[in-house]
Amino acid sequence: AKKARKRKSTAGMDDPLPEARPNVPIRSSEEEWRGWSRGERFEGREILLSRLAGATQVHVNLAVLPAGKQSCPFHCHLREEEHFFVLSGRCILRAGDERHEFAEGDYACFPAGTGVAHCFENPFADDCSMLTIGPRDPNEIAVYPDSGKAMIRAMEAVVEWPQAQLGYWDGENEDEPIGDRPD
Repeated sequence: AKKARKRKSTAGMDDPLPEARPNVPIRSSEEEWRGWSRGERFEGREILLSRLAGATQVHVNLAVLPAGKQSCPFHCHLREEEHFFVLSGRCILRAGDERHEFAEGDYACFPAGTGVAHCFENPFADDCSMLTIGPRDPNEIAVYPDSGKAMIRAMEAVVEWPQAQLGYWDGENEDEPIGDRPD
């Protein structure tokens, strides 16, 4: 029997992870899909290939975006670069202010820090399968422009993302003395 370890919930996927098996082939056809959904809009399933193989630097997932669903909230990464390669089917890649058909054999990369938000939408009749590849930076900050929030991974927090810019010294008591020195 496979040993299981618990991980933090991501997109509603609370199932335990199987024990890693490095240095041997991972046969995706023999692995269980981890499915999740949120409301009517968001849904997906995936096989966490790199976790199954014990990878620590790069995450590679086999993902399926069902027909009529969106992959995740529209977001961009400040520290993580993401890569996507379509294996079968097609979907719509929403990237910044544009939408592109994204089909079998297509590849896209979202370098870290560009501010270009992205997600995938599948308005088509068939599912879309793809490889998703990227790091998992413990200090990542992801910004969600549609919903005005940011995820700060190191703090395990999702916070409002302000629309107005503040200056570095705004809110500081710059004209107040620091007080007496301790003896």
